Amino acid sequence: MSIDEKRKDAAAREEAADAGANGVELPHSWKRIVITIWIGQAFSILTAYASMYAGVWYVTETTDSAFMLAIASLCSMLPQGLLSPIGGVVADRFNRKYVLMAADAFVGAMALIMGMIVFMGHVSVGLVLVMSALRSVGQAFHMPAMESTMPLLVPKRHLVRINTLNQSLWSMALIVGPVFGIFLYTTIGFEMVLFLNALGCTLAVLTLATAKIPDFHDTSDEARHPLKSLKAGFATLNADRGLLVMAGIVMLVMAMYAGINSLFPLMTYDQFNGDGYMASVVEAAYGVTSLVGMGILFAWGGGRRLLRLVALSGFGAGVLLILTGLLTPEMFVFFVVLTGISGVVEAFFNGPLLAVLQKRVPPEKMGRVMGLFTTVTALSSPIGLALAGACAEFTGVANWFIIAGVVVSAGGVLLGALPILRTLDKEVAATFDEPHVVKHAARGGADEA
Repeated sequence: MSIDEKRKDAAAREEAADAGANGVELPHSWKRIVITIWIGQAFSILTAYASMYAGVWYVTETTDSAFMLAIASLCSMLPQGLLSPIGGVVADRFNRKYVLMAADAFVGAMALIMGMIVFMGHVSVGLVLVMSALRSVGQAFHMPAMESTMPLLVPKRHLVRINTLNQSLWSMALIVGPVFGIFLYTTIGFEMVLFLNALGCTLAVLTLATAKIPDFHDTSDEARHPLKSLKAGFATLNADRGLLVMAGIVMLVMAMYAGINSLFPLMTYDQFNGDGYMASVVEAAYGVTSLVGMGILFAWGGGRRLLRLVALSGFGAGVLLILTGLLTPEMFVFFVVLTGISGVVEAFFNGPLLAVLQKRVPPEKMGRVMGLFTTVTALSSPIGLALAGACAEFTGVANWFIIAGVVVSAGGVLLGALPILRTLDKEVAATFDEPHVVKHAARGGADEA
């Protein structure tokens, strides 16, 4: 085959990968649609994190209590963890575009109301806790809808890139949010930060309104009954034993790592006799290098063996934790270096993991499965935080890094070595050249909203 023929063949395969199951090509504007949605979500997420950290700073100033900060964290995580399965049911039952708009509008309206209450001088710790919980409720409906919408807009071979792009937005929010939120809190006032959050949500709703998103929802009788629909989501996950085993291992890994993340400042203080400046250097090293890792993954695309990549990332992250726990007090520079390397390594975990789910689950049930998976990841955080806090008191922080590293590495080995997961990885890899899934109009339609 000549070079020209090879190029034509590659172009034909690429065109087929972008075609719908009924032979209709995806809109050439799919990149513009995704970018439009992403820009709107950037405004919403960044302003939400700014207002969240402004609230955290208010609680810190008002109470000076670690217990109250823990309660605030619980309020921001628990509703999302408990309600995400219901959010998944809603995402499958209704037009996902309108579910996303409603979720952003809800969070924006709550921020506006809270801002008005603060403006009138009725600010309190209880109000901040309520705001955190309401934002978490909105996320419980937003996350499953967003993660189940992307596979309808993006060719399969680009799912890892798009997931990485979304992940980078959350990482940027984690880096910029504390600085931006606390700065605005101290310069323009708490109520103005909340009003800014409301404006960010409004921009997200407006960008969603202009985006053409396929209306691909479950029209079966089962989907009309929330309890039956929720059971169907469990059944879908349970029927695919590979996904079920993967979800169990991932929850264990994420729980251990969530607990470790909360101990990094204490590790700096306890093991290396550090101060706030040294702790901020560690956090900055992780934040910057995680963005570098995401940039590499976005440019590369992750290849075909996605679960193998997730397994290698988990194993590598565990080894780095073990090495960190073995450091002596005079080795703070190595702590920063290892933390920076872990930022790159861990960037290869979430994006490919979501792509495995998105490629494996039928589109009409994607919302429910993503809702269940969001619950798994959301609830792993408080479990991990409680476990780390209790165990580190007995083992010491450095020793807990070693213990957690062993568990995380073992999870990575299981993700890459179990026969059922190796089979799952091969089956997912075989779908890369399949046409993008689009529901045929004769079977219920894939109308654009």
